[in-house]
Amino acid sequence: MWTDKKRTGIVFAFVFVIFGLFVARLADWQIINYNYYRVRANSSNIYFVMTDPVRGEILDRDGNGLVINDTGYKVVLDRLLIAKDEENGLILRLVRALEKLGNTWIDTLPIKYGGGKFEFFDGQESEIKTFKKVMKFPEDATAIECMEKMIAKYKLEDFSLEDSRIICSVKYNMEKNGIYFSKSTPYVLADSISKEAVVFLSERTEEFKGARIQTSIVRKCVDGELAPHLLGYTGLMSAEEYETHKSDYPLDAIIGKTGIEGVFENFLRGIGGKRMIQISKDGGIVDVSEKEPAVSGNTLFLTISSKLQKVANESLEENIKKSGIHDCTSGAAVVLDVRDFSVLAASTYPSYDLDKFTHDKSYYSQLYSDVSRPMLNRAFSGAYAPGSVYKPLVACAALETGNITPEEKIHCGGSFNYYHGYRLKCMGVHGSINLITALAKSCNVFFAELGRRLGAELLKVWANKFGVGVKTGVEVGESSGIVAGPEHSEKVGAKWYESGSSQAAIGQSDNMITPIQLATYVATIANGGRRGRTHLVKTITDYSRNNVIRDFGFEPAENINISPENLETVKRGMREVALSGTARDFANYPIQIAAKTGTAQNSGNDHTTFVCFAPYENPEIAIAVVIAHGKSGTLSKNVARDIMNCYFDLIQK
Repeated sequence: MWTDKKRTGIVFAFVFVIFGLFVARLADWQIINYNYYRVRANSSNIYFVMTDPVRGEILDRDGNGLVINDTGYKVVLDRLLIAKDEENGLILRLVRALEKLGNTWIDTLPIKYGGGKFEFFDGQESEIKTFKKVMKFPEDATAIECMEKMIAKYKLEDFSLEDSRIICSVKYNMEKNGIYFSKSTPYVLADSISKEAVVFLSERTEEFKGARIQTSIVRKCVDGELAPHLLGYTGLMSAEEYETHKSDYPLDAIIGKTGIEGVFENFLRGIGGKRMIQISKDGGIVDVSEKEPAVSGNTLFLTISSKLQKVANESLEENIKKSGIHDCTSGAAVVLDVRDFSVLAASTYPSYDLDKFTHDKSYYSQLYSDVSRPMLNRAFSGAYAPGSVYKPLVACAALETGNITPEEKIHCGGSFNYYHGYRLKCMGVHGSINLITALAKSCNVFFAELGRRLGAELLKVWANKFGVGVKTGVEVGESSGIVAGPEHSEKVGAKWYESGSSQAAIGQSDNMITPIQLATYVATIANGGRRGRTHLVKTITDYSRNNVIRDFGFEPAENINISPENLETVKRGMREVALSGTARDFANYPIQIAAKTGTAQNSGNDHTTFVCFAPYENPEIAIAVVIAHGKSGTLSKNVARDIMNCYFDLIQK
C-alpha cells in the first residue's frame, strides 16, 4: 500500500523534474545559445523555395549520352529588390546584354516584330491560343491588337516597338507562370548562360541590381542532329497540359512534349524539393534547411547505337544528294536486332537539329514552314508503296495456305493477262520458274498469280501477322500504314476490282508501308516466324544507373506458325536475290545476306526500296531502306551496305 508520505515524495520528485527541464531550456535560450536565438527572435521573414527537379538522362545502348544534364547558370530576377518603375528598363538591359554575348533568354511570346509590324509566328497555333487565353484577349485578336494592349498594360509607350516586344515577352511569361503579381517569387529570365555572361553580369551587380546568377541543371542534347525524331523535346507546360497535370506539377514546369521525352515523361521527370530560408530584418540569412529533398528522375537506356545511327544518317544524306534526281529529296532507313526486335538505328532525311530547335525561335518557325517537312519521322510515320520488297511476305502466305508449293512452276511470258482488260507487265520474260527463282528475278507475273490465288482478304490477314498494316509497338508515334483491299477502298470511296489482289501482291495498288514495318516483317522471317514488339527502350534504371527498374527484352507480338520448311524456301529465295538476282552485287560481300529489292511506281520517279537480313545462317540484324523517287535501286543498296559495314566492323565510312 502507498502511504501519504510516499505519494507526497513522488509528486515532489515529478514537479522537480519538470522544473529542472524548464530551467535547462531557459539556460539554453538565455545563456548557451543566446546569440542564435536572439537573431532568430529578430527574424521577420521565412521563405519556402522550390529547388529545381533533376530530369533523368537518356543514353544509347552502350551508355553514351544522348540527352544529359549539365551544370549551368541561370539569370534570376529578385523582384522584391527591383523598384517597380525600374523593372522594364532592367529587363531590357539584361536581355540586350545576354544577346550581345550570344546567349538566349526565355522567350515564349508567339509574336514576332519585323518590317515595322507585329505578326504571329507561323506554325504556333497552340501557343497563340494559350497566349490569348492567359492574357484574356479575344480569339480573333490580331498580333497588332494584342501588342497594343500589352504595351498599354505594361506602360511601354516610351520604348521602341522592338524593345517593347522583348519586355512584353518577359511580362507575358510571368503572367503565364502565375507570378506577375508576386514580388516574392523569383523569375528565371535565362535558364542557361555562358561563363562569359556569368563574369560580365557578376562584375556589374550595381548596373543590374535585382538580378543574380544561380547555378542550375541544364538539359543538353549531346548531338542535336543524331536522332531528333526519336528523342523528342521538352518545353514549358501549356495551359491545357497544366489542367491535366496541375496536381503533380507547378505551372512553370518543364515537361516532355514529343518522342521519348514525352512518352516516358513519368519515368524521366524529377520532383523538386522544398528549402526553407529564414531572413533577418537586416536582410541576412539566418538559416537554410531542406524540408523536402528533391527526387531525381530515372535514366533511360535506348536500344539505339549512336555509331550505327550516325552512319545511317550520313549514308542516307550522301546517297540522296548525289543521286542527281530532281525529285529525290527524302528517305528513311531502319535497323532492327532480329533477336529481340530492338531498334538499332532509325534514320530520316531530311532531318533537323534538335538543339537548335529548342534554343532558336526563328529556326523553330522555319522548320514548320519548310515544304520538305524535316520534322516528319519518315522511318516510323512515312508510308510508301513498297514495290517488290513485299514479295517474300506474299510467298510466305501462299506457301503456308497451300496456294503454291516450293516445286510448282508458273510460266512468265512477259505479262499477266488473267483479268479481262487488265494487263500487268513483267520486267522480263522468265519462262516457267519456281518460287525461289521468282524471288531472285522479282517476277511480277509469278506474284500476280499468287495474289489472284490468295485474294485481298487473305493477303491482308498475312500482312497483319508480319506487322504490316498494324502498329509495330514502337514507343514513339508511328503510322499504321495501309494494306490494299476492299475495306480500304470502301473507306476512301473507291471501287475495288478483283485484279487489285494481283497488283497488291507485287507491292503496288493501295499498299502504303512504313520503313519500320518493312524492317519488322523481314526480322520476323529471319527470326523463324516469331514477331516481337518493336521497341526503342532497352532498360530503365534509377538516376545513378545502379538499380534496374525495368528491362525490355523480346516481347512476343505474333507467332505466325509458318512451317520451318516453307520459311526456309522463302529465305533461300531471298539468299538467291543476293547471289544471282536483283541484288547480286552482294554476291561477294564478306557477310552472307538474304535480301529483296524493290521499285514502286508513283507520281514522279519510282521509289526505290531494299530489305535484307544478315548473316544468312544466324541472323542478327534486319535492314529496311526507302528512298523516295530514288529511281535506281543502287541508292538504297548503298545505304544498307554502309550500315552493314559499320555493324560488322568492315570497311568504315
